[in-house]
Amino acid sequence: MLVVAAFIVTEVLAGVRRDEIPTGTEEKTAGRVIRVRGPVRGQLQSGAPAVYTEVIVEYYTRRGEGPYEVARKFPVGSRITYAKGDRVIVAYDVRTPRRARLAGRVSHWPTLGLPSAARAA
Repeated sequence: MLVVAAFIVTEVLAGVRRDEIPTGTEEKTAGRVIRVRGPVRGQLQSGAPAVYTEVIVEYYTRRGEGPYEVARKFPVGSRITYAKGDRVIVAYDVRTPRRARLAGRVSHWPTLGLPSAARAA
């Protein structure tokens, strides 16, 4: 009985790891939210019915390839909100087929040119 339970736990953990992007083949880049749809009634990947907001992000790889799109579904009651034009961090697999995921929000965006204090002078 204990051996069977150990095999089940091993299979579950292997399935979780399989869904993640393997380390060493992942790069991060910045993307921009191009569309926010919701609330939408639909099914999650597991097949369970849900009401969610879908966020679609467009990004380019560090090598200039793209544009690519990645989407993520958030529950309607989620405190995480995105708006069109928001900048986000996208983690993507460098191998093909390219899989990506939203890795977070950009807290600041570097600007090109002189700092604002130098422009005022």
